[in-house]
Amino acid sequence: MTKTVTENSALLHDASKGRISSVLLAAVWGVSVLAASSSMVNMNKYMMQDSVFPYPVPMVLFQFSFATMLNGGLIMIRPGLYPSLTGNSESKVIITRELMLRRVLPVAFAFVISVLASNMAYYYSSVPFLQMMKESNIITVYVMSLAIGAESFDSKQSLVLVLLAIATVGSIHGEVRFSLAGFVLQAVACLGDASKNIISAMLLSGAGKKLDPMSFSLLLSPLVLGFTGLLCVGQHQVQGMTSLPSQQAFERSWQLLLGNAVLAFGLNLAIAMFLRYSSALSFGMLGILKDILVVISSTALLGAHISGVQTVSFTMQIVLLCIWTYMKMTE
Repeated sequence: MTKTVTENSALLHDASKGRISSVLLAAVWGVSVLAASSSMVNMNKYMMQDSVFPYPVPMVLFQFSFATMLNGGLIMIRPGLYPSLTGNSESKVIITRELMLRRVLPVAFAFVISVLASNMAYYYSSVPFLQMMKESNIITVYVMSLAIGAESFDSKQSLVLVLLAIATVGSIHGEVRFSLAGFVLQAVACLGDASKNIISAMLLSGAGKKLDPMSFSLLLSPLVLGFTGLLCVGQHQVQGMTSLPSQQAFERSWQLLLGNAVLAFGLNLAIAMFLRYSSALSFGMLGILKDILVVISSTALLGAHISGVQTVSFTMQIVLLCIWTYMKMTE
């Protein structure tokens, strides 16, 4: 009897230590996600200045060249980071021509549109303004999901999104240095990002094809690299921001490009590890914290200006996003 009690106590102690360890690891990776994501946004904004490296296509090409090589090396050294591709037969995703062409390729195309338009928008507009516009992404996703039948209409959720739309309009109206080009480019980026999210949900999670973030990155990176490579080939006659950089510009900025690529890959790794030790609700709330940190850090580091109207509107956006996240997690 005494032995059984002792064994049960030991099991409870081990389980308690395991839970504490998971919470601590989630906290560490969560902080890493916050630091990497806010740094990534501010670094992209900095690099898109005329005096630094205002070439979004080569920037993305460099990021995904690095990601493709590093993913290829990591899957051989640490296959456990890619459970969907290296796990047991029940969870393992078999890479087929159909998976790549009909499932991953559309996501890669939407992703390229989103990331290029987003980086180009940094050239024209401030980080807080673009981030406040980005908060409306869930409205686009919801409307598109209703249109294709992936979501059912909910009056309470719709009311929250209507209020979010009003808050977003307020943040746009309150922009002191409004740029039409930045607004249009960010709108395109939001559409591309919403399309990527919907296609991912429909095609990558359907029919048992559930990919973890690192496996998804490994399959996505070569396709994004191919798309941006084709764009670079077609840019040799183009002038301006969509042109190719000179040798002098590359030599001046190669260290920044390398740091940018390392940061982008580190962010994907941190997200994957955070999801391993946390829940979908935690990730949703982490995204909201990230949005707040991006806006605060951009004002502190880059001197971005936020008007009083934008401060009120952004606060409304954050509150409504918290409500939306709770509603989605409890439906």
